[in-house]
Amino acid sequence: MKNSIWLQALANGVLGRDPHQRRHVLYVVLTLQPYLVSVGVILHSVHLGLLSARMGEWLTTVSVICFVTFFTLVRSGWSQRFADPVLTFPHALVTISLCLAAYTVLGDYRGNTMILIAQAIVLSMFRLRPIQVLILGLFTVLMLMACVAGLSYLDPAKYPPSSGWTHFVVAGSTLLTLSLIGKWVSDIRLRIGRQAKELQEAVQTVQQMATNDMLTGVLNRRVMTDLAEAELKLQERTAAPLCVALIDIDHFKRVNDHFGHHAGDVVLKGVAQHAQSQLRQVDKLARWGGEEFLLMLPRINESEAMAALERLRLSVQDLAFAEHSDLKVTFSAGIAQAKPGESLESLIERADQALYEAKHHGRNRCLLARPELKPLAPQEQVNQEAQS
Repeated sequence: MKNSIWLQALANGVLGRDPHQRRHVLYVVLTLQPYLVSVGVILHSVHLGLLSARMGEWLTTVSVICFVTFFTLVRSGWSQRFADPVLTFPHALVTISLCLAAYTVLGDYRGNTMILIAQAIVLSMFRLRPIQVLILGLFTVLMLMACVAGLSYLDPAKYPPSSGWTHFVVAGSTLLTLSLIGKWVSDIRLRIGRQAKELQEAVQTVQQMATNDMLTGVLNRRVMTDLAEAELKLQERTAAPLCVALIDIDHFKRVNDHFGHHAGDVVLKGVAQHAQSQLRQVDKLARWGGEEFLLMLPRINESEAMAALERLRLSVQDLAFAEHSDLKVTFSAGIAQAKPGESLESLIERADQALYEAKHHGRNRCLLARPELKPLAPQEQVNQEAQS
């Protein structure tokens, strides 16, 4: 247990606590391996007398400084301001430049640096854009060509041009091929990323279509029915009060006839969004059909529900619509509190009858359902729909 705590504390100290940043720091830590191999090759060359101690110290110091610098920039969070917080491209350029500097002084050991350069390209292809991988490969080949030309020119006895250029052709073509493969891998990675994002957006759209009304953005009737049924079952167990309200926009047909159907859509969307902003987090609003909305108000009684609906009604009648400054709307609402053992159909029916009475008494008002109300007769239902 103590070892686990100690390791966790060490990991938090090195990588940080933020999961997003930890991934970036861990990627930089992975580059420590080629640094260590490079330093090992340098020290071994000094031990064999193939490299002067002064040059070995210089290369080792620069390698340590480069790694510590990039680690610090990422670990501190400074690099988070960039598109690539890992700083992959500049880090790869510096690493490859160091390897090529070692290439010029390691003599017979210089071939080992090609493996380290290849590792740098491979590690980079999983973070860089395709064009960056290609630029990295071209940079490496051109720098290698400059190193071979410089060595052949400055010390042709030790670095014969024939063997130098042969080495360049083999190593350069290999690194360029590796860069092209890296570009191809990067292309595939980006394509898969785009497809995954598109798939995620498509799934979110389907989920929204399945749960929300596409015009107003509030819940649709099917989802609200399921939520209300579940809330009624919870109410039976806890005896907590539950109210529902049927809200109907007054004279909505006149809005469509006078201002057009687009204005009607604007009204529906505006009222729904405004209502959402005024409700508690536990309240649920759904488009029930046409210009009618169903509001579920858990854990409050009918008097509290009436106060909430009145506040909403007063705010809606002052609601302004940017595209139609002279358009004003009101709504009528019927409110019912669930009785023990009452079905959702019965509860909504009582709210509907209260809504009918609100419209019958002049609209732009909220009324509580009377427990003794009976279901509407068929002709009354027709009259109610006609007056809506």
